[in-house]
Amino acid sequence: MNISHRLISREQHLQIINDFGLQLLHKTTIDEIVWLVAKSVIAQMGFIDCVVYLVDESGNNLIQKAAHGLKNPIDKTILDPILIKVGEGIVGTVAKTGVAELIHDTNKDDRYIIDDSQRLSEIAVPIIYENKIIGVIDSEHPDANAFNKEDLTTLSTIASMSSIKIVHAKTLMDLKNHKANLEKQIEERTQELTKTIASLEKSNQDLESFAYAASHDMQEPLRTVVSYLQLLEHNEKTLSKSSKEFLGFAVDGSKRMKKLLDGLLEYSRVKSSSGTFKLVNLEDLMILVKADLQVSIRENNAIFTYENLPTVFGNKTQIHQLFQNLISNAIKFQKPNQQPHIEITAQEKDGYQRIRIKDNGLGIDSDFHDKIFGLFKRLNSNKDYKGSGIGLSLCKRIIEYHNGNISVESKINEGTTFIFTLPKAKDS
Repeated sequence: MNISHRLISREQHLQIINDFGLQLLHKTTIDEIVWLVAKSVIAQMGFIDCVVYLVDESGNNLIQKAAHGLKNPIDKTILDPILIKVGEGIVGTVAKTGVAELIHDTNKDDRYIIDDSQRLSEIAVPIIYENKIIGVIDSEHPDANAFNKEDLTTLSTIASMSSIKIVHAKTLMDLKNHKANLEKQIEERTQELTKTIASLEKSNQDLESFAYAASHDMQEPLRTVVSYLQLLEHNEKTLSKSSKEFLGFAVDGSKRMKKLLDGLLEYSRVKSSSGTFKLVNLEDLMILVKADLQVSIRENNAIFTYENLPTVFGNKTQIHQLFQNLISNAIKFQKPNQQPHIEITAQEKDGYQRIRIKDNGLGIDSDFHDKIFGLFKRLNSNKDYKGSGIGLSLCKRIIEYHNGNISVESKINEGTTFIFTLPKAKDS
């Protein structure tokens, strides 16, 4: 009779474990898992009381997460939840040692902690994942000797099955929270960047407007100053030699100022240009550039080598200006009595045409490679080499307007190579 009852009991335990496993498959959150243990499994086992504890983030405390019996009067609520420190009481001991315990008479165990009421029997099994204790399943009964080893084995199996799902659910929850935090940070950062970009764009627009207004509006009064200075120089025959010299300095300074203003005007117009992007054949463009620079080319006997230059996609006027500035510099900055030799090559890469303009001129010290593209940056005196100091900064601005980049390779007395990218022609 007793054996028959035990066989039936074991079959029931196996069925409970099987049913639990099937239900567990569909649970995705920690809350769903612990309440499944407390409300379904424990009830099927015939226990009148159960509390599922999980270890908190600190690893020092056990928190009541689900319950069955008097601790759970309605829905998924826990009546007067308590916190147990790891190592305290029977539950805390199991959480510390990782060893399940079956207490037949709590009156004889001074570790027993009364929760809602005194009970004589207690069974507690650890929830362990990869040797780490993450919780405890604990049941009590008002009668002594209410639980047996079969109950302990079944509850331990339930705890083992639950541990995998709990860790998996926690991992998913952490990933979800991490993703949410990342999305929030990205959103906040995007908003900050949007504001910064808007502020920078407004600042740039203000600066461009100022540069345009300053360079444009100052042209007329400057022309007036130059005109009167030249009239004085031409008409005042009685001026002393030193006065005429001073007057000449003033005229030259005014002319240089005009060049600076012209350069600023060109610089400010780059991004406000109304010219549309279209196909630009660089071979044809070179014919126009050489025509514009024919006097300088002839005077310096400059030699050009280039062939099979590609077609690019951009603003033709600006690209013309880009090549003209770089080639003009290559002719200008030469060693005395040296024939300028300029080589232009191109290579397609990553949707762009990579252009190289190489010369055999003076070269640029490596300390200045990052500085030469700034406004008004000059490496040579105006006495020896005329210019406004805006040419290379204008080239950089044109390249950036075409979403490209420009750099320089150079050594003193060994020549200079400017490397820049322009968008590849869409149909090439």
